[in-house]
Amino acid sequence: MEQNSSKAAFISYPFYIFISLLIGAIAVIAIRDLWNSSSLIYTAIFSLLFLLHIALFWSNTRQDENSRWWFFYYPAQVVLIVAMVNQPFASDINLTLLGSSILCLIGESLGLWGNTRRALYLGIFLFIFMVVMLYFAVGRDRLPLALSSMLVNGGFIVLLMVMFNQQLAERQKAEELAESLESANAKLAASAAKIESLTLQNERQRMARELHDTLAQGVAGLVLQLEAVKAHLASNRNERASAIVEQSLTRARSTLAESRAAIDDLRAASTDVSDSVREKLERFTQATGIPCELEISVNENQLALEITNHALNILNESLTNIARHAQATQVKVVFAIQDKNLQLEVRDNGKGFDVNKNTSGHYGLVGMHERARLTGGMLSIKSNQSGTSVQFIVGRS
Repeated sequence: MEQNSSKAAFISYPFYIFISLLIGAIAVIAIRDLWNSSSLIYTAIFSLLFLLHIALFWSNTRQDENSRWWFFYYPAQVVLIVAMVNQPFASDINLTLLGSSILCLIGESLGLWGNTRRALYLGIFLFIFMVVMLYFAVGRDRLPLALSSMLVNGGFIVLLMVMFNQQLAERQKAEELAESLESANAKLAASAAKIESLTLQNERQRMARELHDTLAQGVAGLVLQLEAVKAHLASNRNERASAIVEQSLTRARSTLAESRAAIDDLRAASTDVSDSVREKLERFTQATGIPCELEISVNENQLALEITNHALNILNESLTNIARHAQATQVKVVFAIQDKNLQLEVRDNGKGFDVNKNTSGHYGLVGMHERARLTGGMLSIKSNQSGTSVQFIVGRS
């Protein structure tokens, strides 16, 4: 894959057009030389060899990068060059043809593979081949002059090609980096959109839980207290009914304040967790008449604020469900820290319910499970005809 991309980057039709024109111009001079000094046979042989030489150059535009092709291509080009430069020319045109053909092969290798070891080794081989051919063509005495002339002209071209490859490689790296950055930016944009969507969804769920735990539970408590007032009035217990009305007013004001705080995202838990738990149980007992036994061993600042809020809301929901559905006569609450974990357990002796029944419509139970998940805790609900147990365990920090 890398070699194919290198070939696409370095080798193009203009390069082969340049090769064809350069060697073609030299070949025209060579053909004229042979035509004037030799027979038609040598002219035809040279023309055929030249056409094969150019055809092999152009064949690279259709060949894939594979070892079989290159093992054929370069030996064939070397054989063709040897055959062309050894024609009976009347002048030294064969030296120009030799140098130009070798330089084109070196330039092509640099174009195909860039500034790599493969191109270096091939260039060294072709250079040695050129020196040997010059030695046999001009002899030892003229070799330094002929070689220096070719090195001056060809060395500049090869150096220019190496520098061009280096700049092109840097450009490719910059393009790849730009593509990587663009891809990374696209992924970041997609992630940001997903995070925004999840944040909005989580915020909606949070507000739904908060409103349920304030408005729904508060109104449910008021309904229970009002039913108690109605029952006391029917029995002419006016003083007890009046006391519950006062409690209802206090609860209504508290529910309104908590609802406003939830909407404004300013809701705060009581700094004394024990007082909050006892207050909730007192309200429950006053509203329902069900006695509550409490075991609590939590001191102030032992729990994180988030865990405190979720635990108290789970307690609220459990008591609300008992008041609505359990028909219980006794409730026991355990709110304690044991083994660095907060353990909340709410048990009643009510009629129980089927915990395997679909509870998708009971938002209170769903919210309890969501709160357990958000804190990384574990919520367990067990129920039978003898009562229900809700247990919530979570790390305190």
